[in-house]
Amino acid sequence: MNKLTKISMTALSTALIAGSVQAMDYSISGGASIAYTGVNTTSDTNPWSMGDSITFSTSGELDNGMTVSVSLELDDHGSDAYDDKSIKIDTGNGVVGFAHSVGGIGGIGTIANKVPNAFTPVFQATNAVDYGQADQKMSSAGQWGYKHTVGGVGISLGYTPGGNTNGGADTGWSLSYADLIDGMEVGYGQQDDGTTSEAETAYVKYVTGGITVAYQKSKVDYESTGTSDEDATHYGISLAVNDDLSVSVGRQDVEIGTSASEEENTGVSASYTMGSVKIGLGFNKAANVGGSAGVDNEATAGSITFSF
Repeated sequence: MNKLTKISMTALSTALIAGSVQAMDYSISGGASIAYTGVNTTSDTNPWSMGDSITFSTSGELDNGMTVSVSLELDDHGSDAYDDKSIKIDTGNGVVGFAHSVGGIGGIGTIANKVPNAFTPVFQATNAVDYGQADQKMSSAGQWGYKHTVGGVGISLGYTPGGNTNGGADTGWSLSYADLIDGMEVGYGQQDDGTTSEAETAYVKYVTGGITVAYQKSKVDYESTGTSDEDATHYGISLAVNDDLSVSVGRQDVEIGTSASEEENTGVSASYTMGSVKIGLGFNKAANVGGSAGVDNEATAGSITFSF
């Protein structure tokens, strides 16, 4: 990953020194949403919430032909209002970037969940921990990234120096291939947080008409830290009924350490779009949460989002 750092720094230095921006394009987008999340274990908690965000974006071409883009998202998530922000440079031979964003700008975060859903993944809303997700320990705050696609092969690299609480560098990479069969995509990736965990994931996805199906295997190894390893199998299908309506169904099974019971996550969801308004609804169930037999959670989630 030292090579990645050198590539990133060289690209940024070249872009900023070798040319000025000829013309800039600006855009502002955003939205507000009203959400409902009802979980059987939190009956005393208000299930209603509101979210909002505004994204400021700008891009321009340098004299040397490279393109620079900057994005800042202003929202209500905690003390860091601009919690999703990035600067990217398209060099013509890949995109180099630096970001503080959910999911990161490169590495395993770009393929961590390739199973389709119309509204919400089957493992969300029911648990405080998303067991079996390959990127759950990935640090994306201050991450360097590189992405490039050539001949149907996509490569994505991520590097976060001092990305975890013990000071180790967080590194990750992924490869994908989309020209094997028309409509099919396969991929594989790995991630290492530098001190406590390693993760890997592989997937296959197929799209035909309005139907998307995918199958994904992920593993998180906690390297003898006392935390149970996790092996997850996740699959699902979504259907675009028309341009406005989509539905999906999925399942995820997670083996957690030596637990006799697998956590089983199942869910169905739907979304409907009316111009700038989008309505989503989902029902998820988690059985044997955390590998504990008989511990079951159920969640009903919905939202209405107004975008501009």
